[in-house]
Amino acid sequence: MPRKRVKRGRRTPHVLTGDFAQALEDFHRASGLTWAQTARLLGTSVVNLWRWRQGVLPNTHHLLALQDLADGMGLGHLLRNMTVRQQS
Repeated sequence: MPRKRVKRGRRTPHVLTGDFAQALEDFHRASGLTWAQTARLLGTSVVNLWRWRQGVLPNTHHLLALQDLADGMGLGHLLRNMTVRQQS
């Protein structure tokens, strides 16, 4: 049986407001975790964390995992200024 093609609409780009790389560095410093431990807890690689620190933004799954980790450690306030908004 042939597969049905799924019609997808045009994606609306989203951007993170604030300085995500700096917020990630602040979280890292305050958490006391190594980059390897942070990557393991987020389900990603150390290379991805490095990319995020260079300006590449994480996907929604990793962004939410980071916020949950920070909240669980009582450090959620360090990431609160990061909000997702639609790009105009």
